[in-house]
Amino acid sequence: MQDPAKTDRIILSDFYDSTLLVREGETWFIRGEEKVNPVTVENLLYAAERLQINSIYPEAGEWNDGTERSVRFYSGDKAILSIEVKSRGDHFLVRPLGVDRIFSVSLPGYAGLDLDRVFSSAVNHYREHLLLDLLPSDILHIEVERRDETPFRFSMDDQGEIRCTLPGLDSTLASEILDDLSIRLLFSYFTSIRYEGETEDAQVDLKGGSWEEGWLARLYVESRQGEKHTLQVYSLPGEEGEGIHMFLALVVHNDHPGPLVVNYIYLDVLMRDLSHYCAR
Repeated sequence: MQDPAKTDRIILSDFYDSTLLVREGETWFIRGEEKVNPVTVENLLYAAERLQINSIYPEAGEWNDGTERSVRFYSGDKAILSIEVKSRGDHFLVRPLGVDRIFSVSLPGYAGLDLDRVFSSAVNHYREHLLLDLLPSDILHIEVERRDETPFRFSMDDQGEIRCTLPGLDSTLASEILDDLSIRLLFSYFTSIRYEGETEDAQVDLKGGSWEEGWLARLYVESRQGEKHTLQVYSLPGEEGEGIHMFLALVVHNDHPGPLVVNYIYLDVLMRDLSHYCAR
C-alpha cells in the first residue's frame, strides 16, 4: 500500500466479525464513536505498507478451506488497497481482490509477529484499554496463586485435553477428581479483559508496606503463540483510603510501570481456589 497516511477508513470482515475504523483528524475511532488503541491501527497500516511477498502459494485450491478475511483501506470514497488474507499453517496468505494468484507474505524484521492478529477483524482487538484478549483455543497454560495457598496450573494440549498440576509440589492431579466444565469456563474468561485506567499513585511501591498486605493473587496465562501475561492483583483502598473498594482492584501487568485499575468482575472469576474446579 502506498502512502498509508492518506487512509481514513478501514473495513475488516470475515464470517464471524466485522470492524469499521474511521479516522477523524489524527484520531482513529471504532465506527466513528469509540477511540481505538492507536498501536493496533499503527501496526495494521505499517504491515499493510511493508508486507513482503515470499512466494506464490502453490495450493490455490485450498483457499476456500477455512475462513478468509476481507481488508479494505479507503481514502474518502477511493479504495487504496483491497485484499483477502488467511493464515495457513506457518504461512500468512494474501490475495488482492480481483487477482487469482495467492501470495505467501511476511513482514521483514518481524519473523515472530502474528500477522493474523495484526489484521484481526475482531472489534475488541482495537479497543483502547484492552488488557488482554485470548480465545480459549489460544491458551496453553493458566496458573493461579492465591495468598497462603498452593499455586495450581491448568495446561491444554493440542487435542483440547486439560491437566492440572501443582508446580510447587511437582505433582499432577487425577483427571477424575476435576470438573471439566468449570475448568473450560475458566479458559473462556480471558477474552476482552479491559482496565479502567491508571491510578494516580502509579509510582507506588506495591512490594512493601500496606500494599503487600493488599496482595490477593498472581495470575499467569500463556498463549500457544508465546504471548505471556502475569497479573499481580491487589485490593484497592476504598474512598478516602478506608476499607476496600467493592468493585475495583489494582493490577500490575507484566512490566507496566504502575498499577492499573480493573473492574473486579473480570478478576473474581479468575481467582477462585482449586476446590472450585474439583468434581462435587
